[in-house]
Amino acid sequence: NFPTTKHPIFGIFVKEQIDSLIKENVQSKVFFINGKEKGKIEYVKSIFRLSKLLKENSFDVVHCHHVFSAIVFLLTFKYKNNKSIVSFQNDPDKESILNLFNLVKNKVTCWIFKNNSIYVKHKKGIYLPNGVNTFFFKPIDRIIAKNKLGLDINKKYILFVSSNYIRNQKRYDVFKATIKELKKNDDTIEELKMINVNRELTPYYFNAANLHLLTSDFEGSPNSVKESMSCNTPVVSRDVGNVRELFEGVDSCRIGSESPK
Repeated sequence: NFPTTKHPIFGIFVKEQIDSLIKENVQSKVFFINGKEKGKIEYVKSIFRLSKLLKENSFDVVHCHHVFSAIVFLLTFKYKNNKSIVSFQNDPDKESILNLFNLVKNKVTCWIFKNNSIYVKHKKGIYLPNGVNTFFFKPIDRIIAKNKLGLDINKKYILFVSSNYIRNQKRYDVFKATIKELKKNDDTIEELKMINVNRELTPYYFNAANLHLLTSDFEGSPNSVKESMSCNTPVVSRDVGNVRELFEGVDSCRIGSESPK
């Protein structure tokens, strides 16, 4: 989970977390394992590089994003000398990595989950959703946002978001079927997809939309929901992750019914 030239939006929230810590005078060093572009073998190759890095440097905390990075860290056999955190975007059972989670859970200092799941109940579990930069994600006049993106100012756009490609869990099929149904009563409704776009344009997508519709089968704490809310754009979402908690007391956001499997 880290941006590259080819995938500039992938894991952007990780980079932005690091950047925000640097502003608070917290020193950090990124050890990037580019498994997305170079394949799973890159994790194996990284064991020796990471071992050398940990041997030559002293860190207060090693923060592993996702279980694969945590396994690389454990295979350096330096975990006894370093406090360590593993962040999960979704619950392990949702991503079919429960066995891997059980492998690492007792060897690291603590785990971070984005929603208040059963895993947080453990003494090592921490509930800590990703934050949102409200100076970046802020309300913009809808016509200005539409013009920026070259959209029709007379259309009503419903937003679909997926980081760098349409993952199965996002259920684009449900989203598309919903749009088709809505268009029967209002032919001005159109879908608006935000996938792997330039980061500077993302607030314009949220502000150009009349609604953000989240149809995922599962989530942790969906960033797109929080970013949409920060732009004062209404959201309808399935009851996933910590969405119900986010919507509490917010009149413009609603939990939708279960989608078909």
